[in-house]
Amino acid sequence: MLHRDDTFLTPEEKLLVVKLREETFNALTLEHMKFYKEEMEKIYEQAERREKFKDKMKKMEGKIQSLV
Repeated sequence: MLHRDDTFLTPEEKLLVVKLREETFNALTLEHMKFYKEEMEKIYEQAERREKFKDKMKKMEGKIQSLV
């Protein structure tokens, strides 16, 4: 399992990832391991999308302010 950067995660998301990672190590079946891994991937992807959206909004705000 690749370790991803937690930079964009909220404190709540970080806690979830830690719990999911622990569950992955305690999983009884490969299907459970895959499920936990996929859930972690979704959290990381959502955090990255949220950060990109925030950056986009900041850029748009800067453009709008430059027009005023």
